[in-house]
Amino acid sequence: MAKQPLVVGHRGWLAKYPENTLVSLRAALDLGVDALEFDLHLSRDGHVVVVHDATLERTTDGTGRVSDHTLSELRRLDAGGWRGREFRGERIPTLEEVLALAPPGVLLYAEVKDCRPAMAETLVPLVAPLGEAVVVHSFEADFLEGFRRAAPAVRTGLLGNVKKLDMLAEGRRLGCWGIHPCMEGLTPEMVAAWQAEGFTVMAWAVRDEADARRGIELAPFALGADCPDVLLRLLGRD
Repeated sequence: MAKQPLVVGHRGWLAKYPENTLVSLRAALDLGVDALEFDLHLSRDGHVVVVHDATLERTTDGTGRVSDHTLSELRRLDAGGWRGREFRGERIPTLEEVLALAPPGVLLYAEVKDCRPAMAETLVPLVAPLGEAVVVHSFEADFLEGFRRAAPAVRTGLLGNVKKLDMLAEGRRLGCWGIHPCMEGLTPEMVAAWQAEGFTVMAWAVRDEADARRGIELAPFALGADCPDVLLRLLGRD
């Protein structure tokens, strides 16, 4: 029997909770996910915060760019009320808070969105002590290249779309641990070939049951899921 993929809570439990908040990440952990995936930006005063967009309007009651606000200013924003009244008062977490939340054995996929050099300088001392518990991944090859030089022992992953990028060639060039494609255009043969070369493949994003069934057929190392509950159920782990 083929080994089951790891179930990755994409931004926590995105389908049900306000993404990238502690309540969302904690809910995914309570479900029994194997890993969490979340997004990183840098505040104006140099703190790594967990939020997806470069701007604040979609997921908070704030306005403007994340990078134009201090941590104190960001922490005053409501990052949950947009998803439902019951989530009012949820805050943008810091990376340190998320790292403290995850128990031993849970793999952490940290997606770098803000790829300025200052991010690598700030991120390295936070994640390097975690060893194999964390994977730093990004769409930006230049960031991954620089991060690898700064922290060669930290696992890295290349995000992308197989229809737009030769992910195998680029993963080799960058010395990545993982290749992390969206499922569009991805085939089981690609996944098997990459994993035969020693790469771990994390495919994303499972948004519904049809995606989950197709993702399982791809047989990757891990599957990023907006609805980890559905994926766990199909894997017989609910």
